[in-house]
Amino acid sequence: MEELVEEVLLRFPPADPASLVRAALVCRRWRRIVTGPRFRRRYRDLHLHRGGSPSPPMLGFLSSAGAGTRFVPSSTFRPAPLFGGWRALDARHGRALLRRDTGHDAPVDCELAVWDLAAGRRTDLPRLPWAPHYPYSWNAAVLCSAAAAACDHLDCSGGGGVHFLVVVVDTNHAEMFAHVYSSETGTWSAPASARHPDDNVDFAPSALAGNALYFAFQTGAAALEFDLRTREMAVVRLPPPRFDWQRVVLAARDDGLLGLATAGKSTIYLWAREARRPGDGNWVQTRAIELDTLLPAGAISAFPDVVSFVDGVGVVFVRTGDGLFTIDLKSLQVTKVSRDTAFSSIFPYISFHTPALEVASTGEGPSSGA
Repeated sequence: MEELVEEVLLRFPPADPASLVRAALVCRRWRRIVTGPRFRRRYRDLHLHRGGSPSPPMLGFLSSAGAGTRFVPSSTFRPAPLFGGWRALDARHGRALLRRDTGHDAPVDCELAVWDLAAGRRTDLPRLPWAPHYPYSWNAAVLCSAAAAACDHLDCSGGGGVHFLVVVVDTNHAEMFAHVYSSETGTWSAPASARHPDDNVDFAPSALAGNALYFAFQTGAAALEFDLRTREMAVVRLPPPRFDWQRVVLAARDDGLLGLATAGKSTIYLWAREARRPGDGNWVQTRAIELDTLLPAGAISAFPDVVSFVDGVGVVFVRTGDGLFTIDLKSLQVTKVSRDTAFSSIFPYISFHTPALEVASTGEGPSSGA
């Protein structure tokens, strides 16, 4: 019965999109089921609400090292290879933000592009008009253009027709600035500006919590807050660091509030921001996770380092002398995802867009690992 076939196919894991391609190749009737709008809607509704998690699965992560970026899969999804010296700056809502230096005066001599991994499409951005100020430090983020509105981000990429924004923040000797690019208009906005706390923006992963983007400063004592609705900036004070060398990784919590993670000698410390008022930084430590009992024996041969925090999913990336590990904060399940530790940044790729549905329907599209 077709209804029973659909119920079976609905339970294929979203982290294995290639399985839907194989199912669609069984016969025309199965292909019609898999590529139909009813199946697409039910498939996402089922897996989004299973286990109470509203987030799409993590299909892999982007690892930047040297002059390039590679995709490390945690599923059967395989995007087309990325060539040309592009490095990842951010990844969110099914897209990745890339940079490529074209001269010695970065970031002035720098190109930006947005990569839709599922569609295999790269959009080159126009040069950012930095003048009249010269940036001492900078960072950037990519996000769905409806991030500040009611969007479930299920069709933000892969040709879903949803536009994106790129936010670039930078500092000079006295001020911090924010520039916004819209794919809908194809232009950069006039820069917003505010005073900054005599600090430089770090190249750490940004965080989207509520209607604001957050970028850590290099000292780890504060973060730059950019309100997506008002286009205003503020400085959020962070908890006092336990160590001078401590790295701070910002992320959105399950409840939508801003959180952060840091690492001690063998412990991960999780914090949550209590206040929602711009610039207000009331923090409370929510957990302390001992790594000695979680990681394999001998894994902590050097000080651990929290290098990334998956927004809204509750997964942290921890680097040790033995490799790169992910830790699920709910189940405390540990997975070693890479032996390589020679990378500058990690950006998880979270997406519920299943390229297998388009491939099965048209016989064309990016590689899906089938």
